[in-house]
Amino acid sequence: MIRRPGHLADTEPPTGVPTDVPGLDFERAGINVEAAGGSAERFRHALAAGQRALPVDASSDLVVALAGISGWRAGVPGLRDDALAHLADVPPVAAAAALGLAEGDLDAFAEHQRTDRFWWPGRPGQRGYVCAVGGFAGLGGAWTAPPTDPRPLDADGAFAVRTGERWWRVDADVWGSRLVALEGEPLSGTSRGSGPAASLLTFAESYLAWIYVAEPA
Repeated sequence: MIRRPGHLADTEPPTGVPTDVPGLDFERAGINVEAAGGSAERFRHALAAGQRALPVDASSDLVVALAGISGWRAGVPGLRDDALAHLADVPPVAAAAALGLAEGDLDAFAEHQRTDRFWWPGRPGQRGYVCAVGGFAGLGGAWTAPPTDPRPLDADGAFAVRTGERWWRVDADVWGSRLVALEGEPLSGTSRGSGPAASLLTFAESYLAWIYVAEPA
C-alpha cells in the first residue's frame, strides 16, 4: 500500500499536539493510521485541533469519536463511513476543527459527503480537481512506468490503472487515497454513488494520475 502525493483539500491541515487521555493510546492509533495509508502526523494534528474545542470534561467516548474523525482527516478512506456517522456525536466546533474546516461549512460538507466522497468547500473553485496519485518511484512515488488505461471499479471511489505490465487499484476520497498492486487485469465496473461522476485521468508521459469530478454547469 502506498500513500498519495497530494490532495488539494489537504493544503492547510490542522496543527497541534493531542492531549493525553487515560486509557487511550494515541501513539498506537497513529501507527494504525499510518498502516492504513494515512499520515500519523496529520492524525495527531487533527486530533489536537479538535481536542482544543472540546469541553475540559469531555468523556473518553467523545474523544474516541473525535479520533475516528481525525483518522479520516489524516487520509484513511476506510474510516469515512464511520467518521460521517459520528459527526453528530461530536460538538460541531470540535468536528470542524479536526477536519480543518470553518464551523459554518461543516453542515454543507457533511451533506455533500453523504453522496459525493470527493466534495469539500474549495472544490468548485478548482474546477473539480481533487488529487494526484502515483508518481515516479525514483522520486518517492509509486510507479516505474506512466499510468494508462484508467477505469472505474464497482465500488464508490475505486479505480484501476495500468503501469507497464502491472495493474493497480486506487481507492480515494477527499482526504486520502491508497494504491494496491493487483494480481492481474480487473473487470471494469461502474463507479457507484449518487453524486457527480468521478474520473481517474492519465496523461502521456506523466507518472501522476488525477482524480477529477465534473462540476455541475
